Amino acid sequence: MACAKGMGNRMDASQLRHIPLFSDAAEDELQKLGAFAESVDFSERAAIIREGDFSRALLAIEEGTAEVTSGGEHVANLGPGDIFGEVGVLNDALRNATVTATSRLKLIIMDQFEVQRLQEKAPEIYARIEKLAAE
Repeated sequence: MACAKGMGNRMDASQLRHIPLFSDAAEDELQKLGAFAESVDFSERAAIIREGDFSRALLAIEEGTAEVTSGGEHVANLGPGDIFGEVGVLNDALRNATVTATSRLKLIIMDQFEVQRLQEKAPEIYARIEKLAAE
């Protein structure tokens, strides 16, 4: 991943409320989730994830936009609140698409280890991620 600023910063629970998947979560759930996530900035045109790479993180767009391509074909546009990477992280699968920033991006990132820790530490949040992946 091509980070614009280098290392990320741990999340404040209030930042997570802007992501629809977590918007109605209890405050204590968000506090737990904030300890597992970080905020990272990316520059425009940065390849966030590449098709065929190992899945090592779940990502949510806090600010900015991105494009999803698969096999070189446009699949979708993403914006604030959209989550990607959940299927690969939960299923330990290779990335099935490339996501490229179409503007400066601020992402919320949880690495695979942290997502797995949620299963024990914040099972309600983990269940939300599983449901999203199943859809």
